[in-house]
Amino acid sequence: MLTALLGMSAAYAQGTLDDQLRQPVNREAINQQRDVADQLFRLGDRQAEQADYQSALRAWRQAVELYYEIGDTASMEQVYGKIGSAYAQLGDYTGAETAVRRQLAIARDNQNFSTQIFAWNTLGTLRLQRGGVESAIQSYEEALNIAYSIQNFEGIGLSLSNLGLLAFAQGEYDAAIEYYELAGNYRIRAGNLVGRANTSNNLGDAYLAQGIQGKAIGAYRLALSYGRDSNDVTSQLHAIDGLTDVYSARRDWNQVRTYLDERIALTSNSDNDWFRLVTYKRLGEFYEATGELTLARDQYERAYELARLLEQTNLEVELFNRLLNF
Repeated sequence: MLTALLGMSAAYAQGTLDDQLRQPVNREAINQQRDVADQLFRLGDRQAEQADYQSALRAWRQAVELYYEIGDTASMEQVYGKIGSAYAQLGDYTGAETAVRRQLAIARDNQNFSTQIFAWNTLGTLRLQRGGVESAIQSYEEALNIAYSIQNFEGIGLSLSNLGLLAFAQGEYDAAIEYYELAGNYRIRAGNLVGRANTSNNLGDAYLAQGIQGKAIGAYRLALSYGRDSNDVTSQLHAIDGLTDVYSARRDWNQVRTYLDERIALTSNSDNDWFRLVTYKRLGEFYEATGELTLARDQYERAYELARLLEQTNLEVELFNRLLNF
């Protein structure tokens, strides 16, 4: 009797399970969850654009939970990448690394090699921020190996460029130049103008550190051209500053003035206080070098006020000491 009851119970349980499995998936409910998740995703993007990273993190965390519930791992990859970037902006490199590791784990499960390449590069940069030079090298090399294996030109260029940055930071300028020159070839093949501008600027920095001024000028001019074509202000300013440094060393003040005028045009109406601060400081240096001390003092004072506003303590002290000389 007991055996029969157990058998009936098992059969009944199996039948109930089969009935549940045969029930249609509630597509409407899933679509509703996806819509909400997508809205939270976009909300986080808007908040991050306004530098409200804490609010962006709250929106993205809610989004990733909803994507998890509906099994959308591809969207989870994207969200964890954004969460990592937000933590990095807040200076929380531990939180950033945790998020990127989750992104990397999902990308491995999904066999998404492109995401793996960029996640490894991000991990390398985060590890470098925390002083982990060797682990950063390993991360960049892992990214490079994956990129080579699938001939992802953008990934190869980025990984080589990051290895160049690391070599430059360690004072290994010859190695940095080799990495950057090779990276530049792949960036051209990838068609990424901003990436090409960044690598060309970094190459200019390495040439300048080695005292190879002619090649530095060529690299910076190329970067400036790429920056203009892509309308990327940051890379244009990097190139302009590099050219200003080279021509200042040569005491070619006409060229310095030409590039400073271009910097003024890019930053005078900008709402980026840091960009304007550096412009005022460089103008002060130019006027001081050319003997126009009243104009130099005026520019240093403007830079000093912005340094105080932005709480750039070291720069504030430097500018204060310069003003004491007038």
